[in-house]
Amino acid sequence: MVSCRYCNSGKIVKAGFVKSDKYGNRQRYLCKDCGRKFVEYIKSPRYSDAFKKHVVKCVVTEGLGIRQASRVFKLNMNTILDWIKKFKKN
Repeated sequence: MVSCRYCNSGKIVKAGFVKSDKYGNRQRYLCKDCGRKFVEYIKSPRYSDAFKKHVVKCVVTEGLGIRQASRVFKLNMNTILDWIKKFKKN
């Protein structure tokens, strides 16, 4: 059962959908107690260190640009930059 993420109330009604490229259509809910709308929380994906190293290797050694890598791997450019900084320290 879905509960409100703001006030933890169980008095929830469906209130349409939210379209998202990443997650598709997601159900929107309305809390009858606090009046706020929300969607169910979906955890962001976790990437393995091997995948992160592969992306960084493609950018640093293979000459793939950050914008190109962003499009190819469907990642945010800032995420790739953070990974480069992380592996640069090691």
